[in-house]
Amino acid sequence: MSLWKILFDFVDKERTRFDNVRHDTHALQFEIESNIHFIVDGLAQKICAADIIKGLETQAFDKAMRSGLDIRQAKLVPRTIEGYKEFDKYLGEPSGVLIKKLYIKITVLKKLINAGKLDQDLKLKALFRLLMLVHFHLADKSLPTVKS
Repeated sequence: MSLWKILFDFVDKERTRFDNVRHDTHALQFEIESNIHFIVDGLAQKICAADIIKGLETQAFDKAMRSGLDIRQAKLVPRTIEGYKEFDKYLGEPSGVLIKKLYIKITVLKKLINAGKLDQDLKLKALFRLLMLVHFHLADKSLPTVKS
């Protein structure tokens, strides 16, 4: 095998991996943003928390998990959460960990709803806040400032 063939195969493999990382990250960003909009619209239309939780999407996450959750792995930095002390516990966590924690919460809420525990209003609000955190983190933007 020639050196050129080895180099070509290496570059091709890395480019494919980079494209997959970018695709999975964008798919997760879209799904998270879609879930945010669904929660906002559902609450505005006075849909109960249980029905909103049942309607949350997880397909992009499921697909990313099957492929090894190959995403951009930035760590959560203080500028992203400035003014939000409740998120201090997540500082330094890589994107993959934040995403897993987010989807674990979605999965648990869906299981609670399926078990008949329909009063999940407070947990839905906490989930919404975590969705916002992960969305802004993946977009490499700061959360909106808190007005006092």
